[in-house]
Amino acid sequence: MSRRGRQRILGKTFRQPKDALNPSALTVEAAEKWALERASALPADVFRLTALWYVNFVRQPVPGERKTRYTMKVAQSENYGISAGLTPVLPDPDPDLVGQDTRQILKKKLCRDYVERTALVDLVIRSVSRSADQQITLDDAPDAKYAARARIFADEAEALLLRKGAKHHKGPTPQVLVIGATAGIISELVRRGFEVSATDLWPEAVGKELGGVRVWSGKTGNARLMKEADLAIVTGMTLANRTLSGLMTLAKKHNASTMIWAITGRNFGDYYTQHGVDCVISDPSPFLLLPGPATMAIWRRKS
Repeated sequence: MSRRGRQRILGKTFRQPKDALNPSALTVEAAEKWALERASALPADVFRLTALWYVNFVRQPVPGERKTRYTMKVAQSENYGISAGLTPVLPDPDPDLVGQDTRQILKKKLCRDYVERTALVDLVIRSVSRSADQQITLDDAPDAKYAARARIFADEAEALLLRKGAKHHKGPTPQVLVIGATAGIISELVRRGFEVSATDLWPEAVGKELGGVRVWSGKTGNARLMKEADLAIVTGMTLANRTLSGLMTLAKKHNASTMIWAITGRNFGDYYTQHGVDCVISDPSPFLLLPGPATMAIWRRKS
């Protein structure tokens, strides 16, 4: 089928972001309520917290990429949930939480902070969500996996904007805003011919060039750049720092398609797409770039 034919068929059923997005649902509080209601009848063993990891790390996957310090909390049972932040120092995990039902930890509000709460919701939501639409296993050297990940994002951006329809683009060249700047993804988008802008909240990234694109401050740049964007690729960390709902409000207002890069909230793909996000790519980083195979998962909005 021709490209024009695919657009004509998809255009009959596929809602534009201004009609599909539900920003008020894109918070940890709303997702927690949704997940706990659906998980209430499931057996306790599924949600027994077997480990709670607190990790500080600094990473720079390849030369030319940003060097950033992260904190990460991982909640583990039969699966795991993950949330990352920029807090410089982490205390020791609370050992009394391990062994408890994750659902009860959330209901009793025993989490130490919002990052930990996000990781626990991410763990619960995994058991009440549909499977990903596609899984891609990367098994190569770390630098090759880094490059392959960037190509996955660019492939999805091309497919998403095709599905959106050229008549809804804001100019002759599709514009992509990357919120949570990273050189690999930015440079691949540029190579594919997109007009790319980027923002970040990390002071050491603001004002620098990554992938050939200057990084603006998210505090001042997101509202301006979202007006021009056909697609916004948004880091999942915005869920844990409580800015995601506001960003989705901007996207809805300006009919910008959305893709979430879900390192934080790796299991939220079904929930996000049910509430209007166009595409979610679950990235098992930082484990992705360790030796051995790692699987990325993709959810796509159905209508």
